[in-house]
Amino acid sequence: MTVAAALLATLVSMLAASAALYLIEGAVSPIGLLLSGVIPFFLAPFSLYNNFKLVHRLDATEDQLRLLSHTDDLTQTFNRRYFMEHATYEFDRSQRYNSPFSIAIMDLDNFKDINDSHSHLAGDAALKHVAQLCLDNLRQMDIFARYGGDEFVFLFPETNAAQAEECLLRILNAISCARFEFDGQMLPVRASIGVSICRDSMPGFDDLLREADFALYAAKRQGGMRVIAHPT
Repeated sequence: MTVAAALLATLVSMLAASAALYLIEGAVSPIGLLLSGVIPFFLAPFSLYNNFKLVHRLDATEDQLRLLSHTDDLTQTFNRRYFMEHATYEFDRSQRYNSPFSIAIMDLDNFKDINDSHSHLAGDAALKHVAQLCLDNLRQMDIFARYGGDEFVFLFPETNAAQAEECLLRILNAISCARFEFDGQMLPVRASIGVSICRDSMPGFDDLLREADFALYAAKRQGGMRVIAHPT
C-alpha cells in the first residue's frame, strides 16, 4: 500500500514537472521528461527500501526502550512502575465486573544475613535466584515484579484466594528445595508471603496493597517461610 502510494506520488510529480516544462518552454523535452520524472520513478523503490529499514530500526529501538523502562536491572523481572500500572488497571476492572483478583508481597527472611555475612554480591545473586524460581512457577497471565530491595510482588488476575495461595505455596516449596550456591558455599534462602484478595468494599488499590503488607509481616512474626492471606 505504501509502495503504491509512493510510486503514485512520483508519477504525479513527473506529470507536474512535465506540465511546468510545457508552460515554460512550450513543449515537453524528452530529456527534461527523463530527468524530471522517469529517473526518480525508477529510483523510488530503492529510496523506499532504505526508508523501510530506517522505520524498522526506529520501531525496534522504541520497543527496546519501552522494555527497559519496565524492567528491573538486576533480576530482569518487571519493575515497580510496571506492576503498579497493571495492578491499578486490574483493580478497576475487578471492581467494575466483580471478577476475582489477588495480589501478594514476598520478602526474603534472611536477606540481611546473606548481605552481612557473604557480601552484597551474594545478596544480588540470591535475589536473581529467587526471581527465577518464581518466574518458573507462575502462569503466563500472572505478573511478577521486583518492588524494591528484597521485596517482590505478584499480580494474579482472575484468581481467588485459594488459587493464589496454591501457587505461592508451590513457589515457597521451590525456594526451600532449590540449592543456592555462592562462592562455593551452599546458602539457605527463606521467604515470607502476604496475600490480599480484592473485594467490592475496598475503596482503592492502596488498601489492597496495605492488606498484603500486613499479611506479609504476620507471616514473618510467625517464623517466616509461610503464606498468609488477608483477611484470614
